[in-house]
Amino acid sequence: MNKANPNHGNVVPLGSAMGDVCSIVTFATGSGIPADEVAELVDNGTLPSLTFADFRMVNVGKLRADLLSGKESFKAGDYSDD
Repeated sequence: MNKANPNHGNVVPLGSAMGDVCSIVTFATGSGIPADEVAELVDNGTLPSLTFADFRMVNVGKLRADLLSGKESFKAGDYSDD
């Protein structure tokens, strides 16, 4: 059990081990959110993303910057222009 967040098992904090861009599966594993939910959040623009060689990736750098600047809520369409 993760001492920093006992309710989420082995969760990787966004600032520590995750790079600026990662796959949906890597983000899901690190955040404790099921991969199908992360894929849906990327598809509907709730999470920032970008495409590399036909692979949709979570833009963790953008997400981290927005969280550090005070963004508190995320809803469908927030990142639909990414």
